[in-house]
Amino acid sequence: MAMKFNIQLTKAQQQLLVAAVLFVGGGGYAYIRYFWLPFSKRINEAKTKIEEVDRKIEKAQSQAARLDRLKKELEMLSQQAADAEKRLPKSKDIPAIIDTLSRLTRRYHVELRSFAPGAPAQKEFFTEIPYALNVSGSYHDIGRFFAAIASEERIFNVRNVSYTPGSVSASGVQLLNVVFTLVSYQYKG
Repeated sequence: MAMKFNIQLTKAQQQLLVAAVLFVGGGGYAYIRYFWLPFSKRINEAKTKIEEVDRKIEKAQSQAARLDRLKKELEMLSQQAADAEKRLPKSKDIPAIIDTLSRLTRRYHVELRSFAPGAPAQKEFFTEIPYALNVSGSYHDIGRFFAAIASEERIFNVRNVSYTPGSVSASGVQLLNVVFTLVSYQYKG
């Protein structure tokens, strides 16, 4: 059963109803047009800006993490360069070589009889600097002396080794005269 609504309105009531509908419709339009849409637009713009700032923050954080990693890597490479500089210096530093040889000859009881720098040989990345040396000592002392040269922090090479019998020491040990070329290296960088 269907219900029927039969409402009888007077002309004044009909006019008031139409005016109320127009007023509510106009008010709703004005609310949407002048209040809701501008605020909605500003809210969307603010959300867009926030998202953009968030992306920039994420990018900056990833770059900061990368920067920290690069700083650590640079520090490690600088340390490696300093270590390499000790092994392959950029200067001849003859006084340091003489100090090293003097220290090693005293420690291993080897007598340094002569030390003469030779002509440098240019290579692609480094220069070889030869030194003609003449030392005297027992067989074992000279062996330990050569081993100590090989284990020095700076890179040295021993070439053209020639042994000849020398005198007998006061304790009765046969001494050897050893002539060799000690080569040190200088980095060209």
